[in-house]
Amino acid sequence: MDKGKSGKANWDPVAHKIFLDICVEEVNANNRSDEHLSPIGYENMIRKFNEQTNRNYVRKQFKNRWDLLKKEYNCWKTLNQKASRIGIDPVTRSIAATDEWWANEIQRNEIAAKFRYAPLVDEQRMSFIFDDHSVTNAYARVATPSSQVDASQINIEEGNEDGSGCELDVNQVTPTNVSSKGRKKRSCPYSPSPKMVQKAVKDSDDKMVFNRMVDLWERREISRNSATSQTNVDHVRDEIKEMTTMVVNDGGRPG
Repeated sequence: MDKGKSGKANWDPVAHKIFLDICVEEVNANNRSDEHLSPIGYENMIRKFNEQTNRNYVRKQFKNRWDLLKKEYNCWKTLNQKASRIGIDPVTRSIAATDEWWANEIQRNEIAAKFRYAPLVDEQRMSFIFDDHSVTNAYARVATPSSQVDASQINIEEGNEDGSGCELDVNQVTPTNVSSKGRKKRSCPYSPSPKMVQKAVKDSDDKMVFNRMVDLWERREISRNSATSQTNVDHVRDEIKEMTTMVVNDGGRPG
């Protein structure tokens, strides 16, 4: 019999599936905080889960389950990042690494033993639940906006793996380097902050406007040089007026 307040929860395959389904529903409804479901999310979890399973699980048991699955997900993602060039075992569908490699990883994190001969189950749904707030041993994962910034230029300081340590280093593009304080930095292969993205987009737009202005100038010069007769029209004034209008139309402020 499944126990509620007085005992340990039994997370059999049916309970596991229902738990993940409800987590997806609540995350999709924005009923989560930074680390767990929000109070409303947990209220919905308790009601929905116990109605579907006829059990009497409480918030602490759901929180413990959330924490355990998040640790397993982080461990699995870390293993895959470290073994990006190793490949997958066709039989076990786990990482096709040597026994020595696995022994070292299990020594670092005992949860890794769970994936020695089997992959993470329900990875897609767990990715949806945890990815925006998931931190592995190697990288900080955050929501990924679109950006043209080179990932190799973004570094995260040692000991600051919550995603807040990513910074743009325009003078260093190697995966690791040493800061002025002597602390090592690691590559953060994910997106920069929204301000950095906006700056990159603005720089790209400015470059496009400049190129268009140069093209306009060149076309005017060609037209002027190829003309067979001279007029009294002030070409410079007309070109400046046309380029100013183009800049304003592209979002620049008048003046």
